[in-house]
Amino acid sequence: MAGAVPVPLPMIEPGKLPSPTRQVRDAYLQLVMEIDRFVSELVDGRLAGKIRCRPGCSACCIEFSILPLEAAMLLAGRDCRAAGGQRRQGRCVFLDDDRCTVYPLRPIICRTQGMALAYIDEIEERIEVSACPLNFAEDDDLEQADLLFMDGFNERLAALNLRYCQENGLAAAVRIALADLACPPA
Repeated sequence: MAGAVPVPLPMIEPGKLPSPTRQVRDAYLQLVMEIDRFVSELVDGRLAGKIRCRPGCSACCIEFSILPLEAAMLLAGRDCRAAGGQRRQGRCVFLDDDRCTVYPLRPIICRTQGMALAYIDEIEERIEVSACPLNFAEDDDLEQADLLFMDGFNERLAALNLRYCQENGLAAAVRIALADLACPPA
């Protein structure tokens, strides 16, 4: 509509995000289960013995930002008695003794860390790979079956986040720092 003035959406207050509807929540949990299944199949199958990620390995647990839907899911399930909350420069606020205190609730970016992530560049007609240097050497000859293709997962996450934000009058493009989701100091 020509001449329409965009109405600013309210700022997102991380600690006060509305809960997702059952449909959005269930679709998000389904997406998470699919990603976890793909990762498990790779780790237990083709990449068995290659992936060094274990409890206590927190090399990739840095300060990320996540979408409002993932922030709402994390907030809805976190337990402040066990959810870390100690801010350390550049490190994830949910780490305690190098272990994730919100592991079952962790966002998708955390679920895929350590893997060889693949993205299709349609313009260049190639596959771009981003791989954890602790698990994969630069000269590793990775086959397509070794890769976790993220485009479809990311598109589904973006669509679910958009739906959640539209249902709640939130700006979908906003990202929320994990540190802003920490439990208040006791």
